[in-house]
Amino acid sequence: MTTCRRFYRESGDFALCVNIGKKDYVLAENPIDSNTIFYYGVKGIGKLGTMFSDDYIIVKEGQLVDVRSYLHKFRIFHSLEDFHLVGFNTLEKGQSWEGRLINDDEKILDLNVMRDLYRHIFIVCFNGKPKVNDKTMKRYEYAKIDLNKQYNINLDGGVLGMFYRD
Repeated sequence: MTTCRRFYRESGDFALCVNIGKKDYVLAENPIDSNTIFYYGVKGIGKLGTMFSDDYIIVKEGQLVDVRSYLHKFRIFHSLEDFHLVGFNTLEKGQSWEGRLINDDEKILDLNVMRDLYRHIFIVCFNGKPKVNDKTMKRYEYAKIDLNKQYNINLDGGVLGMFYRD
């Protein structure tokens, strides 16, 4: 029997949904109930696509995958291995979030370009124990970025995502 444990955490600005399961689990999402726009693969690999279609993308361990094109569609995720998947969700479908992973070269977050474009910027810990301004973050922990501060980053094998909107 294939199983999946699911968790949901809302921040007031966005939500994280976590799915941890076994190989061959199939997760179905209704567009009315799901606002997931990015998936991060902590472990395993799977296919995410539109129901009753050959249209799909691969969600791999260590990758942040943009799934905004599937937001208004019935979609399925079929795990090809045991998996751990984290979804970044908007609170309303009309919110226009962008997202990316912070890379190993970023020792200091460069917020100069973002200052004029975005008011809501968050970092989310997807894995490991990265340090931000010498504070160790835990998996699923997030922090709102203050554009007037400097942020020193030490990923130390961890994974941080950055998500932003106006």
